[in-house]
Amino acid sequence: AGDRLTATVSLGVSRGAKSPQEAEAWARKALDMALGRGGDQVAVMQGEDTYEFFGGLSKGVEKRDKVRTRVFAATLSDDMKESDTVLVMGHRYSDLDCIGAAAGIWSVACKSLGRPAYIVVDREHTLAGPLIDRLQKSCPDEQIFLSPSEALSLVTPKTMLVVVDTHSPDFVESTDLLSAVARVVVIDHHRMMVRHIENALVFYHEPFASSASEMVAELVQYLGDRAVTPAVAEAMLAGVMLDTKYFVLKTGVRTFEAAAYLRRKGADTVTVKRMFSDSIDAYKAKYRIVSNARMYGRFAVASTDAELPDIRVSAAQAADELLSIQGVDASFVIYPAGGVVNVSARSLGEVNVQLIMEALGGGGHLTMAGAQLSGVTVDQAREKLVAVIQAQKDKPHKS
Repeated sequence: AGDRLTATVSLGVSRGAKSPQEAEAWARKALDMALGRGGDQVAVMQGEDTYEFFGGLSKGVEKRDKVRTRVFAATLSDDMKESDTVLVMGHRYSDLDCIGAAAGIWSVACKSLGRPAYIVVDREHTLAGPLIDRLQKSCPDEQIFLSPSEALSLVTPKTMLVVVDTHSPDFVESTDLLSAVARVVVIDHHRMMVRHIENALVFYHEPFASSASEMVAELVQYLGDRAVTPAVAEAMLAGVMLDTKYFVLKTGVRTFEAAAYLRRKGADTVTVKRMFSDSIDAYKAKYRIVSNARMYGRFAVASTDAELPDIRVSAAQAADELLSIQGVDASFVIYPAGGVVNVSARSLGEVNVQLIMEALGGGGHLTMAGAQLSGVTVDQAREKLVAVIQAQKDKPHKS
């Protein structure tokens, strides 16, 4: 009764099609793309995988109806029962949300449905090492995690691969595994990217959800939640807390309902909080980055040339910290890692950082996004970012 909702309009437009039939197909694809990116925008399809976007600046409103969740849960259960093995994979440099969502799917497949199930992760390049160790210790008699190469050796025509917390074939933990498995399911909350996994049996995409862990926490309630142990519940709650910044950003009624459910399943909030603890070196690195920030109007941009320990975590935390400065609507941290220059972007919702990162070849969410730039220095990346920021300010309605 207290909701104040505003109607929005999304349009799909085709341009340059060679026939009326192709024009209609392109327009429908463009409309699906506009809705998958959160709505309130126009998507113009000008060729295969070539789009132009206008609008998309308003905050999304969560959907209260869980009918789609129940339908997807039933479909996922049927597909899992027909599989000989269930593999769960997230994105490269997996974080707490990625591993939390994967743990929820693993628990259902393995404990409720009795399928052999594994989480595929590169443990040398994860940002969720302590969580992975905790999950494995909670089930000492089972192997929960496999490397991508180990998972490849298990693939058969009846293997199912569940991709969580990403829908881009370029960002998954293992592109070889994605190509090898014929039966793929996608569960993601990020706004739709032009290049996305297209061969999925089911594509469960909810851009209004706070996190992949929130989506999975809802799903497991329809898939046999007795399999959810306190350790798995804590993993999912950590994922929700990470992506909402402790229930501040993209937090709706369903987010709190999911958190309440996980608390009932035994998630301990103090234990979850400790998963966010930093080493003293990472803590110093974070504030070293923050101290280098420069203001460009309402935007704070910080950078570092040094490849510091745990730089990916420190950079993301520094971007979050910059948002606490008065007058900052969006923050960006530029840093080198993995042979490329990375940009971590955050906002409180007034600025759509997804549009800014897409201009640099990246993507993400209205409030959280990122990009990777090859063949440039940190200073050159800063110049590119500042130019995009200025272009966004000059043309606020075009992505």
